[in-house]
Amino acid sequence: MNVKLHYVHDPMCSWCWGYKPTLELLKQQLPASIEFNYVVGGLAPDSDEPMSEEMKGKLQAIWKQIEAKLGTEFNHEFWTECQPVRSTYPACRAVIAAGFQDHYEAMLEAIQHAYYLRAMLPHSQDTHLQLAEELGMNVQQFENDLSSKLLESELDDQLGFKEAMGVFSYPTLMLEVNGIFSEVELDYHSTEATLKSIREILVSNAPAA
Repeated sequence: MNVKLHYVHDPMCSWCWGYKPTLELLKQQLPASIEFNYVVGGLAPDSDEPMSEEMKGKLQAIWKQIEAKLGTEFNHEFWTECQPVRSTYPACRAVIAAGFQDHYEAMLEAIQHAYYLRAMLPHSQDTHLQLAEELGMNVQQFENDLSSKLLESELDDQLGFKEAMGVFSYPTLMLEVNGIFSEVELDYHSTEATLKSIREILVSNAPAA
């Protein structure tokens, strides 16, 4: 049986940041037979326009909601120290480019820390280049990859894949069993419901004896 667990996320998704501790635990608890795969969702396309006051207010309220519900840490000074832009595609490109150097997860965490804890602009290439240097990556290769056709093709493939799975909110877990996709229950506080959901999907897709 070919089984993959697809985690559809966005580096600038605040609920994904809130889910991170449980996700890390889930990855440790997954059976070795289940392949784990990251898929970027692309919350907001490329833009240079400053974020509207309405969107700023909406996101600040979401941060406070996540903080209250999950105990997730946020640096709220971001909203007074930075001029944010509502564009997440650059951050998606950054994690994919880092993945070309086996630093996908490290860059994802670095962007989340930059955004939510360090009050750095998460969409900015300057931020991504600084993080690549901090991670000990080949910065020139990383910069070249960011604007490469290979990366753009991979981004398009991942965005198309999440749409084909019918995923439009993040984070989302999708279990693929022999080419059949099923949404997995996601609990921000615990892995128990998720693991139970995975087991049930595997049983329902098991071949008849």
